[in-house]
Amino acid sequence: MKKLFMLLAVMTVFSASAYAQTVDISGDVSNGKTVEVTGLEDGFYDLTATCKNTAVSADTYLYGESAGYTKASTVLPLSQDGVTVTVKGIGVSGGKCEIGVMTDGNSVIEISDVNLEKSEEFNFITGGDMTEVNYIESLGGEYKDSDGNKVDVFEYLADNGVNMARIRLSNTTGKGTGDGTYYLPEGFQDEEDCLKLAKRAKDAGMGIQFTFNYSDYWSNGTRQIIPSQWAKQIKEELGYDVKDADFLNSMTDTQKKEIQDKLVTIIYNYTYDIMSKLKAQDTVPEYVSLGNEINGGLLFPFGNAYAANMSKKDLELTFESDKDYEEIKQYGFVTCDDEMAYLIEFLKSGYKAVKDVSPETQVIIHFATEGENGSIKDSRYTWIFDEFVKKGVMDEIADVLGASYYPAWSNSTASAMADFCERMYAKYGKPVMIMETGYNWNPTRKDGYQGQLVDIDAYKDIYPPTQEGHAGYMAELFNELKGAGGSCVGVLYWDPCMIHVEDPEKENASLSGWAIRESDDKNDANVVENTTLFDFDGKAIKSVGVFKNSMNSEKKNGLSGNVTTDGNKVSATVTNNSSSEKKANLYLAVYDKDGVLTNVKIDSKSVQAGGSVDLSIDGDLSGIYKTFLWNGENFAPIN
Repeated sequence: MKKLFMLLAVMTVFSASAYAQTVDISGDVSNGKTVEVTGLEDGFYDLTATCKNTAVSADTYLYGESAGYTKASTVLPLSQDGVTVTVKGIGVSGGKCEIGVMTDGNSVIEISDVNLEKSEEFNFITGGDMTEVNYIESLGGEYKDSDGNKVDVFEYLADNGVNMARIRLSNTTGKGTGDGTYYLPEGFQDEEDCLKLAKRAKDAGMGIQFTFNYSDYWSNGTRQIIPSQWAKQIKEELGYDVKDADFLNSMTDTQKKEIQDKLVTIIYNYTYDIMSKLKAQDTVPEYVSLGNEINGGLLFPFGNAYAANMSKKDLELTFESDKDYEEIKQYGFVTCDDEMAYLIEFLKSGYKAVKDVSPETQVIIHFATEGENGSIKDSRYTWIFDEFVKKGVMDEIADVLGASYYPAWSNSTASAMADFCERMYAKYGKPVMIMETGYNWNPTRKDGYQGQLVDIDAYKDIYPPTQEGHAGYMAELFNELKGAGGSCVGVLYWDPCMIHVEDPEKENASLSGWAIRESDDKNDANVVENTTLFDFDGKAIKSVGVFKNSMNSEKKNGLSGNVTTDGNKVSATVTNNSSSEKKANLYLAVYDKDGVLTNVKIDSKSVQAGGSVDLSIDGDLSGIYKTFLWNGENFAPIN
């Protein structure tokens, strides 16, 4: 059973005045209560508290709530010594709000140093990558709630706190469009599929982060393969085969520049076209990223951020320090020059196309992070962003800085990531979006083999690869980033939905995989099936509750109010939070001792936009009765 635990101390600070309340509740607090803070100036507030918590539960959270706004909350992370917990952007109207801690009663919690400070509206993004959903469903995969009931995954996750869908667009998918060894499944992750995904996301009430891979295949810091249709266009219009390694090694500077100028135009036209199609179906993205993990640049070898060799075998940048360098070396290389100038032109072209369709959409430049001695290595970002600043183009290519953060690969904690966000925000004046993160809820895939992530020393004894450990990591991550001084706009989990789909012909094997082999056209392993938000049977894991209870405060666009009784009088004060006039109805239904309805009384009044009315009914309340508060327009209950 959920129980409310009183905060030990409350301090409210706003403008030139202050409010403080101290409550002594030492000892048993199992029947504790919340605190109402009054005398507040309407607006938005940040709530912080030092918290000790012996166990993580999605149902244990710090929150603030006021009439006219939905609840804002943060799940309490695990902490033996005390950690600052932050709830940002609590909406306050009517000069008061309720603050408290909700708990399932299964942990020992101590709260101190509670502060409520005037701030600004803040909506923290708790999203995830939804790109694989249509593909998984085509294989027969089913998504279920924690009780095993089949659900629409977009609607289910949206109802449980996943407020933004990342959708990654690959230009053309199918056999022959990958890296020569693997390819992505035809008909998925392409334009038609991504438009459908965007519609599903928007219909479910999610925001959209739309990624232009500018590739037919997986792209990252060392692999940025020119889309096959773009290569075809260049060959038809310019006569150059940019898929021919020998040509790439022998082309003249004039030929290279001709191709690069053509790519600038192609990027603009392609980006503008897709954005226009998104707009036409009312799914304009709130955020767009130009490329995926573009540490090495875009469209190799024409937009490289630095000089390097690209393997002829798989078109990936290769370095002498790579463990398989000698094996790759035998296939030969394509020499990639430093093409920073054209990388900038590519990004400017994409940025302009996005803004020409939707000026409000925020554009992200996305890089992978690297850890160093427990911290996030700044130089992975600063070396290239400093170049952008020096050339005066930072504001022409990015509004938000994107970062992939995996504890397994950076060997750093969520606290280190929060510190990194604050440093980047202070240096460049642009907030950070965590574009990818992931954590194991099972040590291995269902077939017993290791997935793509491993345990790190900092977390392995704190958050083991279990559902409880996964929830602990997510709670800590959300809290640390909310507490990063507004430098982080949110988190997009990867991959919540690329679940295991049981192969009926091979026990514990999955029909879903990260890519399809060119050699036999069969899926390779699903390396993320033990990190998704659904277990091997498709049932939601415990971390979904962490998303659900990491809520933002939103204005209620309708009527709000509560019914009270005093003697033989029923009363209610109803507030209209919308921009138009509404009608409020208070009902009193009286029943005889057998439960038969004997009388109904109604008080009904119109409520002006932004206003309030008082409703009341006198009646005999000595017997059986019920009260109802209804919206007169649609008879929806008011709460």
